[in-house]
Amino acid sequence: MTLEKIREEASDNISRLDNPESIRTPGRTWTRYPEDLEEKASKAENLEPSIESSGDIEIFQGEEAVDKAGNKLFELIRPDENRLNAVHAMYMNSVIYVAASGESELHVKYESDGPVLSHLIVEASDNSSVTVTEETSSEEFNSSFTEIYVGENATVEYGAVENTEGFSYSRRKAITDDYGTINWLNGIFDGELNRTKIESILKGDDSETEMTGVWYPVKEQHHDISLHARHIGDRTRCNMDSRSVVDHRARSLYEGLQKVETGAVDTSSFQDQETLMLSDKAESDASPKLMIEDPNVEASHAAAAGTVEEDKQHYLESRGLPEDKSERLVVKGFFEPVMEEITVPAVKERIREEVQKKLDAKTEEN
Repeated sequence: MTLEKIREEASDNISRLDNPESIRTPGRTWTRYPEDLEEKASKAENLEPSIESSGDIEIFQGEEAVDKAGNKLFELIRPDENRLNAVHAMYMNSVIYVAASGESELHVKYESDGPVLSHLIVEASDNSSVTVTEETSSEEFNSSFTEIYVGENATVEYGAVENTEGFSYSRRKAITDDYGTINWLNGIFDGELNRTKIESILKGDDSETEMTGVWYPVKEQHHDISLHARHIGDRTRCNMDSRSVVDHRARSLYEGLQKVETGAVDTSSFQDQETLMLSDKAESDASPKLMIEDPNVEASHAAAAGTVEEDKQHYLESRGLPEDKSERLVVKGFFEPVMEEITVPAVKERIREEVQKKLDAKTEEN
């Protein structure tokens, strides 16, 4: 399918589709989308991202990427699923297809004063190992789609850091073959409204996924994160671990889903989400869920939200640290268990930098 054909079909879908559903609690719909998203997206101009790579990897862009990807483009994430997906398909200004074999690394950086609507397709061949990082910086609108195909006994380590001043919509999805591994890391630190959904389809036997999220909304920012894992193969394993810090009047929304299909035996699936509230005006909601269709499974989920513990604050202040510095240490310590799990050094460093920027900004306010 050509880009022209994709845009033609997307144009027909935009007017008839609804925006993605948001979590609803009594009397409230948490995430409401701007009404002018299509108008903003229509201003997208052709984008040439910065690409660095090493190892056994082939990279294609634009029409050539569409041709090489074939039916793998929009196979995992459908453009007719909702209105925002159709807007992405209509106006995307960067398409990259990557074929990875052996050991390789790929880093893609998108920077623009205007909208960024990027689409990355990664195909990791059997027995390969590839590390992929994406970094996005835009002022108005970001739509980032990532589709990953993990071959037999292949490993994909993926990391993303998103910095968009306005609205950001991210969809990331992978499917595994036997013994395949897909590990996700997503860090979100800016944006008035951010909606991110990450999914792993563990189709192959003995395949596994780790899903790690870190986000830190402040002021009036709203971050909406979903982590989904679908267990289809036997002896599949999933571990979700995410942490958020929320300050000022910001809002943090989390939805996690572990689904175990009928016949997916000896499955292990665990989920944990924790939120640290730094302000009594901040808001947080978490919705962890299990859908178990096979009894031969180990699974659990947990979510917790709380403020800075008084005994920790008192301990640090009793050692001579002022309140603002003691709070900084508590925040860094709160993120540390997740940081220790991150295996992509470049992304770990970027996340530490972004956390530090948030803490420095609060110190300047005080």
